Amino acid sequence: MGADIPPARLDHRALERYETAWLGVAVVMTALLFVGVLASVVSGTYPSLKADAGHAHVGGIVRGRVDPKNLAATPFAKPGLVVDASGQPVMNDQGTLDAYLVAGNFTFQPAVLRVPAGVPVTLHVTATDVAHGFQVTGTNINAEILPGHVASLTVTFRHPGEQHAICNEYCGVGHHNMITRFIVESPTQSTTKETK
Repeated sequence: MGADIPPARLDHRALERYETAWLGVAVVMTALLFVGVLASVVSGTYPSLKADAGHAHVGGIVRGRVDPKNLAATPFAKPGLVVDASGQPVMNDQGTLDAYLVAGNFTFQPAVLRVPAGVPVTLHVTATDVAHGFQVTGTNINAEILPGHVASLTVTFRHPGEQHAICNEYCGVGHHNMITRFIVESPTQSTTKETK
């Protein structure tokens, strides 16, 4: 058996070259990140820090926020689909229907929301007490709902039937009861219901 030979050690100059190379990699990555952020700002593709411009005009909602203790001064005072005096859904300037939902005390309000199939609906969701999750089954809608913040999400339910929105973030002992139903109606169901 041969004698144990200790591994070769790097001298000071070799270590300095490695450190210089890694410093160069860090400088290049920092420069690329800076250029990417600058390009995003110039092109307008950066995420907005304010409310969606299409919904900033809604009373009581300022830059995607509401006062959770004063929802009575906002459209969240009457959760549900926005309808006119005759009960018909009202289309907003962006060509979608608006629906307001409130999460709190282990419930979603309204517990049942009727929406027409094939029509885009913008869901505005906020919470009154703690952080909640909002996931609509069968869609890619999944958001964290915080008190005072308004999450606005647009979805089009293509087929009549029933969809559910659940709280997927543990919010306390009644968490398992947090569910709301979307009853998606075909246009013929909506007109039949109106004439009755």
